[in-house]
Amino acid sequence: MSLPFDHFTMSYRQSRDYGIDYRTFEKVACLPEGVPLMALAGVWGDYSNIRCLFIDEEGNGYCRSISGRGGEYIIRELGLNAKDLEVGQMVMSEAQPPHP
Repeated sequence: MSLPFDHFTMSYRQSRDYGIDYRTFEKVACLPEGVPLMALAGVWGDYSNIRCLFIDEEGNGYCRSISGRGGEYIIRELGLNAKDLEVGQMVMSEAQPPHP
């Protein structure tokens, strides 16, 4: 898939310019386990959260909101900082141990 941009994180205005509407993506508290996903964009909400957009092979879109501190926006099921994701990067969520 060729996308008209090469940077993952972007402002809401930039996402609109590229025709990305994060509201059309299913909002999830955790990415689906064992499903290959492609990272599309990380749309800043404000300075403490980012909406990370992913798509699966069937075209289903997922919006995973991440809150951060000190420049760290960890997507715990991926073990990755959202700011380090790249456009088109393939990722897969692994099983997470239950919270105590």
